[in-house]
Amino acid sequence: MDTLKEDSRAVKVAAAWQSLTKQMLNAKAVHRIEHLVSRHHPVNVPSSAGVYAFWWMGCRKLLMSANRHIILKGPGGSDVDVRYHDWWPADAPYPCLYVGKATDLKRRLREHRLPGTPGRAHPPLTQNNKAKPRTTSCQLRFGIEHVFPREADPLTLINNNIGFSWCDDFSDNAVAERFFAEDKLVGHLRPWFNIDSER
Repeated sequence: MDTLKEDSRAVKVAAAWQSLTKQMLNAKAVHRIEHLVSRHHPVNVPSSAGVYAFWWMGCRKLLMSANRHIILKGPGGSDVDVRYHDWWPADAPYPCLYVGKATDLKRRLREHRLPGTPGRAHPPLTQNNKAKPRTTSCQLRFGIEHVFPREADPLTLINNNIGFSWCDDFSDNAVAERFFAEDKLVGHLRPWFNIDSER
């Protein structure tokens, strides 16, 4: 009987992953941010809890010619060299930059963009060292400003080149399922800006 329960659970987990990837790893599900923040766009980001991903929808050559080197702080304050590569899976509709989860997807999108901060929010540091992020919730804005250190208007760059997809379909044991969904998406999509130093 226990084996049957485990088999049933495994089938449900596989079905949940298929549903999640259908909702998020689908080019039609990725919405350019400039459209999402426009009052005239028909798609509204919900204020519900869910998982989300940011995608590079702009010229891939521009992204790959950006600064793909960052120095993180490791154990004991040691420098840790990280280089971003073209390592995304074949089923990713675009290069994935960040995956996260939130209790309010709409608010979280705003926190990532820092729309009330014109110009650069983070001055570039010498030798690719990671600067201190302005907030604990602006990983996308910080990441874009790091890989494009000479970009004077990163918010416009984000609006024009970044896409956003999400899934808020978590009814059973939602907190746990969102946690596992985020973790699995990070492992599968290999997003650049999710990389942090080990402790």
